[in-house]
Amino acid sequence: MDLPMLDQGAEIFKTIHYLSNLIQSLKNPLGNRDNPARICRDLHSCEHKMNDGTYWIDPNLGCSSDTVEVFCNFTGGGQTCLKPITVSKPEMTPGVVQMTFLHLLSSEAVQHITIHCLNVPVWREEGPRPPGPGAVRFKSWSGEVIQAGGELEPHVTEDSCWMKDGRWHQTHFVFHSADPTLLPVVDVLHLPSTGPGSHYHLEVGPVCFL
Repeated sequence: MDLPMLDQGAEIFKTIHYLSNLIQSLKNPLGNRDNPARICRDLHSCEHKMNDGTYWIDPNLGCSSDTVEVFCNFTGGGQTCLKPITVSKPEMTPGVVQMTFLHLLSSEAVQHITIHCLNVPVWREEGPRPPGPGAVRFKSWSGEVIQAGGELEPHVTEDSCWMKDGRWHQTHFVFHSADPTLLPVVDVLHLPSTGPGSHYHLEVGPVCFL
C-alpha cells in the first residue's frame, strides 16, 4: 500500500519543481532559446542590463518549437523587431498564432518599405502632382488596403521615382500605427509594369512592435 503513495509523492514533487522553474523563467527571462521572453519589452523591464541585439521570444509561451528569433531594440524602449525572410518580399517567419499574441502584447507598430526604381514611377506620375489611381497599394496583416487618399495612407518621406532620367531613384514608405494588427505589410499591390530600360525592386524593412 505504501508504494503507490511514494509514486504519487514523487510525481507531485516533480510537478511542483517544474512549475517553480516555469514561474522563475517567466519572472526572469533570459531571451535565449531555452528561456525566451514573451516580447523584448519584458527583457527591457528586467533588472539586468540588456544590450541591443538578437534574442528569442515566445509570445504565446507555448512549446519551445515555435520560438521566434528577433532583434530587440532596447534603446528604442524595448521594440520587438521581426525581419522579413528576404528583403525583396514582405514575408515574415512567425505564424498566425504567434503574431496574434504579439499584436495583443503591443500598443503600436512601425515598418519601412522602400521601392528602388529606374525610369518607372510607383507613387506620383509627376513631381508636383498627388499620387494617381496607378499608385502602389499595400495590403495590411488585417486585410485592409493602405493606399493614397484612403482612410489608411502611408507616410512618404521621399519620392523621386517619377524622375525618368536613366538613373536609379527611390520611394520610401513609412507605416506607423497605433493599431498593431495592421502590420506587417503582407503584399504590395499595383506594382508598375516594366519594359526595356525600366526596372524596380523592393527593400522590405523589419516590422517593430512596442
